[in-house]
Amino acid sequence: MSEPNVLADVGEILVSLRSRLGFDIEYAADIAHLDAERLAEAEAGEIALGESELRGLAEAYGVAVTAFFGGRTTPLSYLAGA
Repeated sequence: MSEPNVLADVGEILVSLRSRLGFDIEYAADIAHLDAERLAEAEAGEIALGESELRGLAEAYGVAVTAFFGGRTTPLSYLAGA
């Protein structure tokens, strides 16, 4: 049994939430105080974002940080960069 790809799963959720709000990546990054390239990499499942970056996105998107992880607390595998 293979381990789920946490980075890819979170990336899909990030894209879904941003798209649902009608934000382009540059706008979302700006209001969350992130670099647009880092957000794009996170959405592509290439990198993990830090806690402060996740909090900024959660605030910008009007959700709890747990929304990025299916309602669970931030998995250690994500924080470690999966």
